[in-house]
Amino acid sequence: MKKIKILGIAPFESMSALLLQAGSKRNDITLTVYTGDLEAGAAIASRYTRNDFDFIVSRGGTAQLIRQVSSIPVIEITISLYDLLRCIQLAQSASNHYALIGFPNITKNTHFINTLLNYKMDIYTIHNQKEAEKVLKDIASSDIDVILSDSISNSLAKSYHFRSILITSGTESIDATFEQVVSYGNMYKETLHQCKMYRCLLETHPFDVYVFSTEGEMVYHSRDDLYSKVLTDIMAGLVPSVIKDGQKKVYRKYSGILASISGSLKKIDEEDIIQFYVNFRKVPLSLLKNGLHYLDKEELLNNPENFYLNTAPQQFIESLTKEALRTRSPLFILAERGMDKQHFAEMLYLQSSDQNNPLALIDCSRLLCGKNWDYLMQDMNSPLSDTGTTIYIRNIDLLPETHFQELIYTIKDTGLHKRNRILFELSHKENTPYPDRFILTKNILNCITIEIPPLRETKEYIPHMAGLFIGAFNVDFGKEIAGFEPEALKMLQEFDWPFNYAQLRRVITRLGNITDDPYVKSADVSKILIAEEKEARLQILVPDTPSKQHTHMNLHRTLEEINREIVELVVKEEGGNQSAAARRLGISRTTLWRILKL
Repeated sequence: MKKIKILGIAPFESMSALLLQAGSKRNDITLTVYTGDLEAGAAIASRYTRNDFDFIVSRGGTAQLIRQVSSIPVIEITISLYDLLRCIQLAQSASNHYALIGFPNITKNTHFINTLLNYKMDIYTIHNQKEAEKVLKDIASSDIDVILSDSISNSLAKSYHFRSILITSGTESIDATFEQVVSYGNMYKETLHQCKMYRCLLETHPFDVYVFSTEGEMVYHSRDDLYSKVLTDIMAGLVPSVIKDGQKKVYRKYSGILASISGSLKKIDEEDIIQFYVNFRKVPLSLLKNGLHYLDKEELLNNPENFYLNTAPQQFIESLTKEALRTRSPLFILAERGMDKQHFAEMLYLQSSDQNNPLALIDCSRLLCGKNWDYLMQDMNSPLSDTGTTIYIRNIDLLPETHFQELIYTIKDTGLHKRNRILFELSHKENTPYPDRFILTKNILNCITIEIPPLRETKEYIPHMAGLFIGAFNVDFGKEIAGFEPEALKMLQEFDWPFNYAQLRRVITRLGNITDDPYVKSADVSKILIAEEKEARLQILVPDTPSKQHTHMNLHRTLEEINREIVELVVKEEGGNQSAAARRLGISRTTLWRILKL
């Protein structure tokens, strides 16, 4: 059996001898003894850690000071009633008037004896050497001639010409202290063994574990080899969200890999802590750049470009989402081009019970590379292996037939749609046959369909939406446009809007740019709508059927002009969402903005 390691710090030499004598009789401890009173004893203890000793034994004020400087548990050698009575008997035989000066651990029991046996002994409680000197100075002129004291008062008493009897702990008290240490040690060893076992499990776990206080301060980290100041700052920023919602999961790109960060609120001994697990996922760089994106609630709530969050009337939104928000079934979003389907999916995510987990965006048009496709379908770090994630899959019509079949049946066979919320989307022009892949997906996965009506069918909302678009334009560009002339609004409502919300946003932006008066003029609206009609007739936009995509593009121009037209086309396809267009083109928003300004 492993012996308990004890550091003994005695305030005087005779106690050191008693400790060594008592320790030599035991085979369940290893004992190291030093002599040092008060600060000297504390200085000795401060040199050692829990790796050196299991317990420290000391006495009185020295034990109290050691507790302040050492993390090693301190067991105090008591002064028993028998020890006190023995010393009092010695004092009575030597003097008629004696007093006791000592720390609270001594004077507490002395008061009890004084009362019980009706002694007339004066008792003085001290807490440090300075107080001991004051007491001795105060009683120096009294008729007290014998002092019962601990080691510090014993040394000082001689300088004031008192006879002094040192209060010592007998062998019985020391034996009892060692018994107490062994008892605590056996319990402590079991607890320590469990702690070491749990620490070993955490340190060898594939996930990195962090613990934060509710103030955002890191209080524990399992693996020094994986520590990251960047990720620590990210987690500290997530603490308020975890406290508010109870749990939170996000993905962050970090040093060329993807970090999955899962936080939860825990309570230990009535204290709230925030626990994070960090899992590093090696995702193909080309996939992270183009085909797979992770978003979370905070990012999307602060996105001013989301039409459905910021502009669409609430009544219109509720009519579309009422059924979808009451079910966990997969959803299939159908709408014409320009209807901002991705932002609609983001809005559904924000209104769902899964909003504290990530939203994974999978663009099938970017999965044609074999490496990217293999990662998605086979890697354990793929979003298809997740639980509790909202997975938004777009452009399934652009997948090769074999890939499409593999994706749909993998979702079905693995129960992915039961562990996660799955959202599909396709462009579909009203009053045309439904796409074959929509029909197949809906039947295999039992999808609920949301068909977003085109803008021409909800013209009653155009004044509301136009006003909000202008308000946002004013904020972004420092304009002070108050609204529209009545005839201007009428013209907007009568227009057919073949390219829907994206076209409306684009038209309002153009009107904002050319309007310097308080109200948008009908003449300006007429001019811009005529240009929009001409553009539609020339089919500058990509047609609705993806398999027949083509663009009438004039190649007899400079490369800068061609690049600008390509960027404009993609921005239109993305419903005016420049962030989505930049991701699709594989460029930054700054680069996209610069090309548009050429």
